[in-house]
Amino acid sequence: MLEKLLQIVAEGGAHSDEELTRRLSVPQPLLEAMLADLSRLGYLQAVSGGCQGQCAGCPLSSCVAGAGRLWALTEKGRQAAARLRLK
Repeated sequence: MLEKLLQIVAEGGAHSDEELTRRLSVPQPLLEAMLADLSRLGYLQAVSGGCQGQCAGCPLSSCVAGAGRLWALTEKGRQAAARLRLK
């Protein structure tokens, strides 16, 4: 399930918590735990300041925006997502 979440984030653009819970068919608390795990493992990083919904012109190519926070792929996360695409 963590791999699927990583792949979705790597698709690009901003993904809301609501979209991710729907696409993964998981409850909100589980999504939050998954995001925390990916962050702890070094695949995602919290971006300070949030995005306030201003995706146009954002330097991040892939992120999760929701519940007052913004998570972006790290280099390790981008590499892992690329490997998953090759499977």
